Amino acid sequence: MPLFDSSVEKERKENLKKLEDRRVCFAEKLAKEGFQPEKMLFCSTEGGQFVALARHNGKAAVVVSPIFGQEGDFVIEYHDALQWEKEEIYEKGSGLNGAFGFGKKGAKGFILHIHLSDGSVADLYVVAGRTSYLETDYKRNPLLKTKRRRGDANIIWDLAPIEAGHLDKIEDRLMNYYLA
Repeated sequence: MPLFDSSVEKERKENLKKLEDRRVCFAEKLAKEGFQPEKMLFCSTEGGQFVALARHNGKAAVVVSPIFGQEGDFVIEYHDALQWEKEEIYEKGSGLNGAFGFGKKGAKGFILHIHLSDGSVADLYVVAGRTSYLETDYKRNPLLKTKRRRGDANIIWDLAPIEAGHLDKIEDRLMNYYLA
């Protein structure tokens, strides 16, 4: 049984430790560069990583985390103006909307496809009931703290689930602050 298998739990903890090591190195690098955004918006992906947006020195900054349990580092890119497309998401629920395992849970929201300089795309998911978000100021930013977090920490755990009532507020912040 994988739930009680100590080797699986040991691997999970090791992956969390590696992720935190990479985060601390990234935070130290950003501190040396003087990266201190007033605000930052994090959105999780369904694959267990996050994409974050910030404004710093008049430029837009895009941060992409590595996928949990895989190789890779945190990446930051600065852009004078972001190139992006918005894709609306609406999936009607069925049955009991996924409650008690009956039917399928619906989804409402959007994905911002943000073009990066290497030709790849960072997808910022804002989907109620499926992804989570956090908007934080510089002092409380879990990504930028140079001290190691206690225990088995993952920034994704700081993000709150996106509710349907949050969609307009998040979209407004994106369009009027982060993407402006």
